[in-house]
Amino acid sequence: MAPTIFIIGVTGYIGGEVAVVFAEKHPEYNLVFLVRNSEQAKIVKARFPSSETVIGDLDSHDVLFEQGKRADVVLQTASADHIAVGESIIAGMAQGKKGHYIHVSGSGILHDVTNGFGNPSSKIYHDTSDLAAITSFDSSHVHADTDASVTAAGLKHGIPTAIVSPVTIYGVGRGPIKTRSLQIPFLTEAIIKRGKAFTVLEGNNIWDNVHITDLAEAYNVLTEEALKLNGGKSSWGKEGYYFVESAEHRWKDIVTELAKIAHQKGAIKSVEVEKLSVEDASAAHPWAPLLWGGNCRSRGDRIRALGWKPSARKIEEYLPEMVDFEIKSLGTQSSATTF
Repeated sequence: MAPTIFIIGVTGYIGGEVAVVFAEKHPEYNLVFLVRNSEQAKIVKARFPSSETVIGDLDSHDVLFEQGKRADVVLQTASADHIAVGESIIAGMAQGKKGHYIHVSGSGILHDVTNGFGNPSSKIYHDTSDLAAITSFDSSHVHADTDASVTAAGLKHGIPTAIVSPVTIYGVGRGPIKTRSLQIPFLTEAIIKRGKAFTVLEGNNIWDNVHITDLAEAYNVLTEEALKLNGGKSSWGKEGYYFVESAEHRWKDIVTELAKIAHQKGAIKSVEVEKLSVEDASAAHPWAPLLWGGNCRSRGDRIRALGWKPSARKIEEYLPEMVDFEIKSLGTQSSATTF
């Protein structure tokens, strides 16, 4: 019998790309998608005709509970900070097939400014040797409370859980609705609206990155393992934590490239990069200190041990298409005189 895969977040950036990869690689899967309304259902069904859609949201306990009962694998890709959705699904899974639950988090949990905003850190967290530290972070670390709740719910109900923690995701997605990531698009948008590129102070802080399709391939690898006897070679529960990264960048280097590209396309007047204080950067975007001011350095040892290998080109090669996407989204004319 074909496995039932319940995906929450198909209308989003990550979930949409995951659905594309699954449809390509595993047409035998019975894909079930959570959507908010009938309009979204029509769009998703048009893209994935053999799939099933159910209407609800992250607080629809009864819907989530029932779908949890049916699923062999659940992928919650919609929110890294919503506790109730995981609790509802995992409780349902315990009453059904007792499948595997995969939750999206983010490497922002590592956000490190011990050397000050805009300065690099040498600390790199491995999801193997540093697991105890990662899973014991307190609530001052974003996502930590939700990650802990997922693991606790899984242990309580006897459901194997895994946390997938992406880094800076780049590239335009192929999903049915949202195809835009967060960090670089928000940065590009802020630069264009401001009319000048900027870094948070020196901008020498470091993040990891991964292409959206490589990330979706990681979900594919983990799902394939989940469907094997006893979860295959994958780790679950207290050890079920997976960073997914392929390379790293300094934000200063990304901003410099974005400035060149945006200037070439007539979206800003010059290639100048201004160093902003934390306060001034926050005025450009309220999340600036978190998104572009600190360090988040990780190594995905566990997913690589399962055979995952990133294949996309470097992040810099995808920046032009991402800038084009933002210019189009903003309705920016290709003329610097608009600023």
